[in-house]
Amino acid sequence: MFSLKVHAIIAGALFAAIIVMAIVGNVLHDQGLLPDNSASQLTARVIFFTLFLAFGYSTIPLMVKIVLVGQVKVGNAEVGLVRAAVVRQTRIIVAFWILITLGLAIAIPAAIHDGFFDADPPSMSGPAPQ
Repeated sequence: MFSLKVHAIIAGALFAAIIVMAIVGNVLHDQGLLPDNSASQLTARVIFFTLFLAFGYSTIPLMVKIVLVGQVKVGNAEVGLVRAAVVRQTRIIVAFWILITLGLAIAIPAAIHDGFFDADPPSMSGPAPQ
């Protein structure tokens, strides 16, 4: 695993990429340079979902390392549980990643079934008023 600083940079860069891409996409769309069709919307949806997942996965080692560094700095480095967690932090991070991946293995097929990645998603506002 990388250091806390490297994980913070990775997570920050992914978060910044999400924000910058949203701003740039909106500006390009408003200027008419991005077509307003379902193919471009599907592409944007897939790109942003991928960035969102990458950001989510990148925050796990960041949070684990922040907690462990904090525990060491307050003087708990020799407490059995903290010492064991520091030694096994890579296993802890991988275990969280596995749990998230298992959840995604259930959630993504359900999202596909419900039309999340369809070119023309169903309306989120419900049936049209009469």
